[in-house]
Amino acid sequence: MIRLISILIGAALLAFLPAEPVAAQGRCNFCETNPPPRGEGGGRPNNGNGNNAQIDLSIESDINFGRLVMIGDGIGRVLVDLQTGAKTVVGNLDDLGGMAVQGRAIIRGRPMQAIRVNFPSSVIMRDPAGGQAELRDFISDLGPLPRLNAAGTLEFHFTGTLYTDVAVAIGGNLRGRVPIQVAYD
Repeated sequence: MIRLISILIGAALLAFLPAEPVAAQGRCNFCETNPPPRGEGGGRPNNGNGNNAQIDLSIESDINFGRLVMIGDGIGRVLVDLQTGAKTVVGNLDDLGGMAVQGRAIIRGRPMQAIRVNFPSSVIMRDPAGGQAELRDFISDLGPLPRLNAAGTLEFHFTGTLYTDVAVAIGGNLRGRVPIQVAYD
């Protein structure tokens, strides 16, 4: 038995996490003309040099596994290489083409600030007709201690492994959201 599935992973953003609390400093907490001492914190939000900036995550491209066909029981897995975007299919699945794409995101916030990026342990991908698969084992090209650059940005790529089993029996156009969390470290 052969079933056709097409998979697009919509990586959603989960961002706009506030920076750590800002302690009031200086003479006036509400005055635009009272810059914070040493250029850090204090005063009202956005007062001074912008160090109170929130962190922002924008998804520039989603993970896409292209088109696959399920063979027999359809149990298998698919991954998109983080560096090349090449698709690897294992088990009772076969590649029917379509462009595989790793996800790409940009984080914006305070220049030179260390950040933390967390991916979920798994995401269930669903088709409106009832098909489903599980996306897990997320990886990224972020180093062990990611930091925003002098312009306050950091671009990175991410991907995961898509696992299919008998629960995906009807196949379909599987979609889901990947809640990526970013925060200052």
